Amino acid sequence: MSFPKLTYIAGLLQRLCVGVIIIVCTQPAFGQEPVITENMVLIPGGTFKRGCDRFGPQHGAPEQKVHLDAFWIDKFEVTNKNFEKLFHEHYLRRSIFSDCDNCPVSKLSWYEAADYCHLIGKALPSEAQWERAAGNGDGCQFSWGEGFDLMNPPARGGLKLNDKAFPAGSFPVNSNGLHDMAGNVWEWVADWFSVKFYYTDILHNPRGPTRGVMKVRRGGSWSDSVVAMASGYRDWSYPVSRGFNDIGFRCALNLKLERN
Repeated sequence: MSFPKLTYIAGLLQRLCVGVIIIVCTQPAFGQEPVITENMVLIPGGTFKRGCDRFGPQHGAPEQKVHLDAFWIDKFEVTNKNFEKLFHEHYLRRSIFSDCDNCPVSKLSWYEAADYCHLIGKALPSEAQWERAAGNGDGCQFSWGEGFDLMNPPARGGLKLNDKAFPAGSFPVNSNGLHDMAGNVWEWVADWFSVKFYYTDILHNPRGPTRGVMKVRRGGSWSDSVVAMASGYRDWSYPVSRGFNDIGFRCALNLKLERN
């Protein structure tokens, strides 16, 4: 059986699984790391405050405590070049607003983003995971704190359709070592959108509603308002549409390593 077929079958099997992925591996040689976590950052487990009441129930409220187990998340947004290694035909429909090889991929549906992550052994991050990785503990603020200097912007945003995306990693990392968690392109996350899902008590590894109509997107984009780049701000879109020039994604990895 060819390697592409094995990869595809592995992806399908993973999509049938529920829960934590357990990977048993031997200690890598000195100076090496498991390939699957290359260009990923480990986010420690713990409890954090998510959301921002100021944004209202549709875009950020209620503020609440959430406990997450440790997880890995991509350091960069997925680029056109990497996405097209699996979905070759995307090259023919690259967005003119994000068209370089190392620009974040866009003009793809939520399902294509989810498929890509599964086929490489990962998954889309949950909304809670995404916010934990993006934020500094206050969902009402940006990952760098308060304020946005239009003359010396800390991220690619607030341009109101007057420009385009930059190559992934063009701006400094946030406090967790991740690029472009604010601005550049919106990022699909795993959760369905629902204002009824969020509660005031502590949630443990929340995965969002089991069904819905819209999928959540996070982080703002080059084309949107500055406020959308706050770490606690959410928006949503139809998951089947390929027409969005400003929605991309990154992948995450939920695993428990057991070393021999």
